[in-house]
Amino acid sequence: MATLDHRAVAIFPWGDVIEEFLDPLGLDAEDYARRMRGGWLFGYVAALQRHGRRAVIIHATERRRRPERLVHAETGAAIWLVPGRRSGQGAAQGRPSVRAALQWARTPFRGFARALAREGCDSLLVQDYEHARFDALAALAGALRLPLDATFQGGDVTLSPLEARIRGASLRRCRSLIVPSARERSRLSARYRLAPARMHDIPNPVDASLWRAGPRDAARQALGVAPGAVLALNHGRIGIHRKGLDVLIAAWKRAAAAHPAARLVLLGSGQDRDAFARLVADLPSVDWRSTYVTDPPLIRRWLSAADLYVTLSRTEGMPVAPLEAMACGLPVVASDAHGLADIFRGGEAAGGLVVPRGSIEGAAQALAALLADPARRQRLGRAAREAVEARYGLEPVGRALAALLSGAASRPRGLTRAAPAPAGA
Repeated sequence: MATLDHRAVAIFPWGDVIEEFLDPLGLDAEDYARRMRGGWLFGYVAALQRHGRRAVIIHATERRRRPERLVHAETGAAIWLVPGRRSGQGAAQGRPSVRAALQWARTPFRGFARALAREGCDSLLVQDYEHARFDALAALAGALRLPLDATFQGGDVTLSPLEARIRGASLRRCRSLIVPSARERSRLSARYRLAPARMHDIPNPVDASLWRAGPRDAARQALGVAPGAVLALNHGRIGIHRKGLDVLIAAWKRAAAAHPAARLVLLGSGQDRDAFARLVADLPSVDWRSTYVTDPPLIRRWLSAADLYVTLSRTEGMPVAPLEAMACGLPVVASDAHGLADIFRGGEAAGGLVVPRGSIEGAAQALAALLADPARRQRLGRAAREAVEARYGLEPVGRALAALLSGAASRPRGLTRAAPAPAGA
């Protein structure tokens, strides 16, 4: 790892307060610092560290009376918790513009500014831009005369008329937008008249040296998977609509009907866990492990034991979970949601079968095709691993991010500046 610069990039994840993310998972801030791994956020941290750039993560919290600095166990990155309040309650319920105004008003500007100063941050990087906290952070960056960048991770809807009035001005304050979705780049160009030169196609990273399949038989024995089972896997947050889990279960029932040895394992928890429990009740071919898995060795063991991976999200930015599966040599059945369509733009040459979002029939056919064809699974799995090594590793992504966020290059070397997709892409 390169010697870290004394300056830091401040990363502001989406949301009013960190509890919006942690509470549905049954985690607290200490769990977050001690146990959370991977994802786009910690992938960014690790990738930047590879190229000498220090990253600091800053959240508002409603459960601290004073600012508190934690340290992320895996990466050593500072995590600041700044006292704040969430905005989606009381008068804001059902009134999007009121909520947006409250998001702005309840932004802890002074607390954020102090954390930035304490860490020597020389730029702000905000997760997603279609929410009112982004507008507030754009104003903060302007007041502090710090560069502002944003990364697209799935938020592509302007949520209120108030935001629609000011969002364009906030976006124009950005030095750059990291947007690995061609469809989203096209939307930004059309709606906000943003120049293609401002938008950069830098994917989310995955550590290809860490995410590598182990011995399949040993993994299956350790997990109690029957030797003859054909195992499909999905892992991540349990959000039924966003993650397309209703489509997944319906498609799986059709595909598995002709394959008695087929098994679907889902790892994860989230806000829809009770409804999902009802959805998978009495399905003998489905095994749901209802816990938010923060243990990479355990996830790798499941990926090593699996035969294929499936993700049928309706909404995504560029998800890391399928990249982890690809790095472990698994073929993927994926929807054409944001990010997923870009990961598998090469189709089978990139290791995936892509189906329309919401298409139960399309997903069932793709799953059935892979369940029935071991040679095809192996061919796609090899292509998936090669794609990760070439484009999504910490080294190429970190080089591109460090160059962009340092303002040292107009075009990050190794990854291209994006052009907008054709209309309708």
